[in-house]
Amino acid sequence: MAARIYRTMLEYLPIPAIIIGSLIYAKWKNAYLTQIMVIANFFIFIYVLALSYIDPALYYDMRDAFTFMPSKFGELAYLPSLITSMYMHADPFHLIGNILILYLIGLPLEERIGTKNWGIIYFVTGISATMMFYLFHANSFSYLLGASGAIYGLGGALLILYPRDRIPMLIGPIFSSRAPVWLAVGIMFVVETFLVSMAVNDGTAHIAHVGGMFCGILLAPILVKAVRDSEGSELDFELLRQMARDDSEQQMVDKIEKETEADVREAWLEFFFQNAARCPNCKRLLKEYKPKITCECGKSWKLRK
Repeated sequence: MAARIYRTMLEYLPIPAIIIGSLIYAKWKNAYLTQIMVIANFFIFIYVLALSYIDPALYYDMRDAFTFMPSKFGELAYLPSLITSMYMHADPFHLIGNILILYLIGLPLEERIGTKNWGIIYFVTGISATMMFYLFHANSFSYLLGASGAIYGLGGALLILYPRDRIPMLIGPIFSSRAPVWLAVGIMFVVETFLVSMAVNDGTAHIAHVGGMFCGILLAPILVKAVRDSEGSELDFELLRQMARDDSEQQMVDKIEKETEADVREAWLEFFFQNAARCPNCKRLLKEYKPKITCECGKSWKLRK
């Protein structure tokens, strides 16, 4: 019995624990979710690799449990694989390619639209990519794994929201430090669409990539517009200046006031409250500003006029 419990703990607990723990940590520390996802993917790959050497039987059980297989999708126990399969990778090259592109695409997008919106796009497009693969291969016994569906979703969001921005980008073997989004992500989209239309069977789920990117293109404008509509009134910048302690924080408020892009302003505002804003009354660090600013001393303020 003890041996069985030990095997179960090795097989089924670490991966969900890493995923859930990484999300809690990102929320707690107000860290960039892009960076946390990169680290979580790396740790999970190392664990899976180590387990494959320690006990191959454990590794195969774990792979079956956490990697998406279309033919098993109807079984309730396999529903979590819609999420967990996004953290599984086949080999070091698969992992490195995904986390490199995730970082190059994900971080600029998260800086522009904020962590919450980024997380919604990442997981919704990742699941959508998996479901697209399922629709075309419902009876397949192939394993679908990797973060690339969600990464293409982020690329689609970046393409539709900021097509003229210039960001670091990897285009195949070519690295460009200042590639325009419309060119770099556009090439990704055209290549994947061509491979799908040609029915190329190279072990890569190209249809999932196209599904993820389409979802990102459709979802991002709706999500960002909803945030803008909910924030319609003007910020109280005089109140924000009362919460800044020094010249650098006053400059941060100036940057928020001058920013014309609503989603970029929101990202700066979130950073200000998580790292700088202090209660004018007791000087405690303020972190809660939605739906209103609150402090442990009991004071509260409205952020918008």
